Amino acid sequence: MKKIDELAEVYKIAPSYVDKTGKVHYTDDRVRRFFLKSILGRELSDELLARKLSEANLPKILPEVVSFFENEKIVLKPEKVSGSFELSLIDEDGRTVWQKDCRGGSEIEIDGISPGYYELVAKEDGRCHKSLLIYAPVLCYQPPFLKRKEHLSGVSLMLYALHSRNSMGIGDFGDLAEIIKLTAQNGGDVVGVNPLGVMSAANMVDDATADVSPYRTLSRLFVNYGYLDLRCEEDFVKSAAVSAFMRDGKTTALLERLNASDLVLYKEVLTLKLKILELMFEHFLQCADAERKLQFETYKADKGEALANLCLFEVLTEEAGANSFWRHWKQGLNDAASVSVRAFAKRKRRRMEFFAYCHWLAELQVKKLQELAVSLGMKIGLYTDMPIGAASNGCEVWENPDVYVLDCTIGAPADPMRPRGQSWGFNPYHPEELIRQHYAPFIRLVRENMKNSGALRIDHAMGLQRLFWGFFERGNPVVQGAYVYYNLKDLTAILSLESNRSRCLVVGEDLGTVPDGFREYMAEHGLLSYKVFYRQKEKNGAFVRPKDYQYLSLAQTSTHDQATACGFWANEDIEVFNGRGLYVNETQYLENLSGRRKDRENMLKALVRDNIIPDCEADRLKTDVEKGEIIPDDIGLYVNQFGASTNSALFLVRLCDIYKQRELDNAPGTVFEYPNWRRKLSVSVEDIAAGKAFAESMKIVNDNRPKTV
Repeated sequence: MKKIDELAEVYKIAPSYVDKTGKVHYTDDRVRRFFLKSILGRELSDELLARKLSEANLPKILPEVVSFFENEKIVLKPEKVSGSFELSLIDEDGRTVWQKDCRGGSEIEIDGISPGYYELVAKEDGRCHKSLLIYAPVLCYQPPFLKRKEHLSGVSLMLYALHSRNSMGIGDFGDLAEIIKLTAQNGGDVVGVNPLGVMSAANMVDDATADVSPYRTLSRLFVNYGYLDLRCEEDFVKSAAVSAFMRDGKTTALLERLNASDLVLYKEVLTLKLKILELMFEHFLQCADAERKLQFETYKADKGEALANLCLFEVLTEEAGANSFWRHWKQGLNDAASVSVRAFAKRKRRRMEFFAYCHWLAELQVKKLQELAVSLGMKIGLYTDMPIGAASNGCEVWENPDVYVLDCTIGAPADPMRPRGQSWGFNPYHPEELIRQHYAPFIRLVRENMKNSGALRIDHAMGLQRLFWGFFERGNPVVQGAYVYYNLKDLTAILSLESNRSRCLVVGEDLGTVPDGFREYMAEHGLLSYKVFYRQKEKNGAFVRPKDYQYLSLAQTSTHDQATACGFWANEDIEVFNGRGLYVNETQYLENLSGRRKDRENMLKALVRDNIIPDCEADRLKTDVEKGEIIPDDIGLYVNQFGASTNSALFLVRLCDIYKQRELDNAPGTVFEYPNWRRKLSVSVEDIAAGKAFAESMKIVNDNRPKTV
C-alpha cells in the first residue's frame, strides 16, 4: 500500500478533492491502482513499483523541462551534487546563444535571452542530456483595448446552426462572413464560434446515432471541410462537372431536403460536400495555374507530418467503415508507425492529396474571415474554441498514443446537476510522456488554434493544472476517478509565449470545480476568466452585481452546455435531464426544480436592483416565477442588458437568445438520447439581416456597456 501511495504521488494522482458542496472525496487504493496500471501500461507488481520509485528518485543534471517568466531570474539548480559538465543553450534557429562549464551542486544563472523555446544541452562524460527551457512573457497577449480598459461586445453562435439560401444543410463560412459583417455594422468587435475541428462522414452509421460533438472530433489541429462555403471557390465556379452535378435533379432535391430540415443531418451533408469537393479537386489538378498549385504545395510542406497523418487517418477511416475504432483496426493499421501503414499510404497517396486539398481550402477560408473582421475595424474578430482533450477515436491519439493514457477518460465528478458524473470521450495526456516529448503536442495544438484567431477560448481551463480522470466499473453508471495534476507553470508559459507570437487573446473557461488559487493565477498571467450570468451568484443565491465582475473576464448569460435565456426560465434543461434519466432519483430532480424557482426569484430581484426593469414590471413577472411555465417575452433582452452592464472586458450575446430559442444546443451526459449539436437557428441569415431584432439587441448591449473613463 505504501508503494502505491508513493508512486501515485510521483504521478501526481491527488489523494482527495473537494466538490462543489464542500464535501471531501478521498482517492481509494482501487482508483490509484487502475490509474497506475493505465499510466505504466502493465499489471502492477512489487518489482515494478519498486523500480519506478527508484527511477523517480534518480538524480538528474536537469529536469526534462524548465520554465520561467520574464519577471523571474533564470536560475537552474542541477540535481546532481558533484561532477562537472558543459551546458549549452540553443535557440529555435539552432544557434548556440549561451554556453558554460558548470559543476553539480551550484546554481547556474542565465541572462540576456529573449522569450522563446530553448534546448538545454548538458554534456557529461560523453553523455548528452537535452532539456527544454521555456522563457515566456509574464502575460498572455493583451490587446490595446485591455490596456485602455475598454468594454467590448459581440455575439456567440453555433456555426452549424446558421442557414441561408446558399447553405448546403449546415452553416458555413459564407454564412459566418455575413454575421461578422452584421456584428461590425452594429458596433460589435468579436464573433465567437464553436470548435472547428475535423469531422468525417465515414465513421457515422447514420444521422440518428452519429456522435457529432464539435468538442470531440478527428483532429483539433485542422478545420472541418464541412463548413466550407463551396460556392465561392474557383474550382466550384469554373468546373463543368460541378455545374452538371449541382443541376442534377437528385442533387437539387437532396439540397432542398437538407436545408428544410430543422436539424443538421451531418452524415448526408458531409457526404454531399465530399462528393462536390472530389469534383472540385479534379478541376484543380487539371486546370489550376502554377501559382495556386505552388500555394497548395507550400501549405502541405508547412503542415508537414501532422497533415499527412490526418489525411492518412481519414483514408483509413473510410476503409474501416462506420463506427470503427482505430485500436481495433487490423494488419498493423492501428500503429501509425508500422510498415503496414507506410505501405497503405503509398497506395492511397492520391486520396490523401484530396483530403489535404479540403483542409487547405478550409484554412484559407478561416484566414479570410479573420482578415474580413480586421478590415471592418473589429478589435478582436474571430473568437475560437479549443477543446480540452483529444477524442479517443481520433487522429491525435492514433498518431501519438504514447502521449495519452488510453484506458482513462477526461470528465467531471458527480455533482448536484450531473449526479452520475461526466465522461467526455477524451484520453488524458500522459503526464510523464508529455514532459518527455517536451510538450510538443500541446505547443502544436495551441499554435494551430491561435493561427487565425483574435481570441481563443481554452475549454475547461482547469486542465492546465489538473484533470479529472475517470473510468467505469461494471454495473456502476457513476464515473469513478480522481484528479491528476499537470505542471501549470509550464503549460501557462506555453500559452503566454504562443499568444504573444500570434497576437491572440486567451480566455480560460473556468466553470465547474475550480482549484483554490487557480483563478488568481490566471489573472496574474493575463488569461480572461469566463463569467456566466446564471452561475455568478453569492453564497445566499443572489446574483453578483454587474460592477463586481472582474474586468479581465468575458461574460455571457449562458453557454452551449446550459439553458438559453428562455430555456432557463422554463426549466428546459432540468426537464431534458430528467427525461433522459440523468438524475439518480426523483429527489434530485425536485431539488433542481426548487433551486431554479429560487433562481428566478433572485433574477427578478437583481434586475430590479440594478435598474434593468422597474418594480411594476417585476410585480407583473412574479406570477410567472413559481413554475416558469410562461416565458416573459423580453426575458432574453433583460438578462443580456444585465450582462452588458457588467464590468467584464467582453460581453457576448448568444445568437440563439436574440431569437428566443428555448431548446438546448447540447445536453451534457447524452449522446444519442438528445439531438445535441444539430439544432438549426429558427431564422435564416437573410432574415437576420433584413429584420430588426439583431440590431436592436446589439444597440441595447452597446448602450449598456460601461464607458471608458
